[in-house]
Amino acid sequence: MSAYFASSRFMPCTECGASVGVAAHDNHVCDPERKLDYLMFQLREEVASFDDVLREYLGSTKGRFEQWLAERDRGTAGSDDG
Repeated sequence: MSAYFASSRFMPCTECGASVGVAAHDNHVCDPERKLDYLMFQLREEVASFDDVLREYLGSTKGRFEQWLAERDRGTAGSDDG
């Protein structure tokens, strides 16, 4: 399959995934929305596993402490009235 790409007139842009003519590669400008979509596509597995990773962290000793500390700090944030 790499032999096909080596002789193809079009190659995918490494930044946005668009099919770009080899001759026009130097003049290609990535569309910001396409670039974001391509980045999200590349990160799809990490995004999909976020909830599980967060749940695991919040169940750990450090995560429970961080939750307690955040609740404590949130409770004292508005008490500067004294």
